[in-house]
Amino acid sequence: MNKFYANINGTTEGPFTLEDLKSMASSCRISHDTYVIVEGSQEWMNASAINELFPLSPSHLELENTTKPLSTPANSFVNDCKILASDDSFDGKTSIQMASDMITERLGLDKIEGFSLKTFFSEVFGKHDPNEVENLFTVGSILTTPRLQPCMSKLPSPWLFFRVLVATILVYLVFLLSWNTFNNIHVIPGLIIVGSFAVPLSVLILFFEINTPRNVSIVRLIKLVVMGGALSILMSLLLFEITPLLGIFGASAAGIIEEVGKLATVVFVMRMLPMNRYPYLINALLFGASVGTGFAAFESAGYALRIGLEDTDAMLDNITFRGVLSPFAHIVWTAIAAAAYWRARKTLRSMSDTIKSKTFWALFCVPVVLHFVWNLPFAGVFYIKFWILGFIAWVVIFSLVQTSLNEIKEATS
Repeated sequence: MNKFYANINGTTEGPFTLEDLKSMASSCRISHDTYVIVEGSQEWMNASAINELFPLSPSHLELENTTKPLSTPANSFVNDCKILASDDSFDGKTSIQMASDMITERLGLDKIEGFSLKTFFSEVFGKHDPNEVENLFTVGSILTTPRLQPCMSKLPSPWLFFRVLVATILVYLVFLLSWNTFNNIHVIPGLIIVGSFAVPLSVLILFFEINTPRNVSIVRLIKLVVMGGALSILMSLLLFEITPLLGIFGASAAGIIEEVGKLATVVFVMRMLPMNRYPYLINALLFGASVGTGFAAFESAGYALRIGLEDTDAMLDNITFRGVLSPFAHIVWTAIAAAAYWRARKTLRSMSDTIKSKTFWALFCVPVVLHFVWNLPFAGVFYIKFWILGFIAWVVIFSLVQTSLNEIKEATS
């Protein structure tokens, strides 16, 4: 089997198998004009010379400009990467699509076009080489951030998040088996930590996979989860202490206090980052999701500990309940809040002008209201309130992702 080396950002990396190169091409780590060489050969060639990496369909051949030099990405490159399948679209709109359009219209966001859950999750059960995991995680540093490419403007089909979810649930089940078998109190910390982080961490990996520019490293995310989560909890506790909102609104006061506390943390963190490396709205969504992940996991661990001191069975129920609902709460709320700040800050000169702007408040009110209603003392049949609020939050997320992908498309056109 042939081995290949590739010149990535001026550095020769490898050896890679053909399957490795296919994975790197699909994740936009290499492009048509990336130089590759077969092991043992003396001549470098463009990756486009390897037909298996960028196969051209008849429609592509019609559009191909044969006089265009290899160093310039062909127009057809947009279609060579994973795109949303049109097979799943409907001639008429479903009730879900109409609800989605109503939400985005009311909030002044871009209407979600051509989205299909079937396509989005199409790779979840697909076969993936273990090297693909390494390829996904070894991006985002100064040396491993790929050049911006047209295929980065297309919504990917994430799959790694599901493997992380399965792995963490299996670890949790091992702890649970140990507890049920031996009833040893030393197992409790493992139950709490793994149980509290399993789903939030998996959702964060989903956001990481959606971040198509591949310009944020996993090390950066870990720092944001740990430090951002701890700082946002500190900020929220401080606001609970110095404001009367808890006495006025009860538990729903968290919708105001915690969202402000998390946003303050996100703003603080973003001001410390080299933002010239993270200029896209999709980066802000990822940073917000990171802080939200830390907050959600640490808060769940706190609830589990407090309940577990009195009733371990109730603790396990609480871990499960909060884990199931976590994809629809703090993680997406903080991602939306971060996007609200980023959108307004991009066009305004100062942080104070940003915070006072209508652009910021129009979107920041979304997580505040969702969180406020979430904490109201009713849930409905089958907890329908939480599913409706979660649907609204994810419609907003995907609309913002689409806006950012269009932004990237303009930058690469």
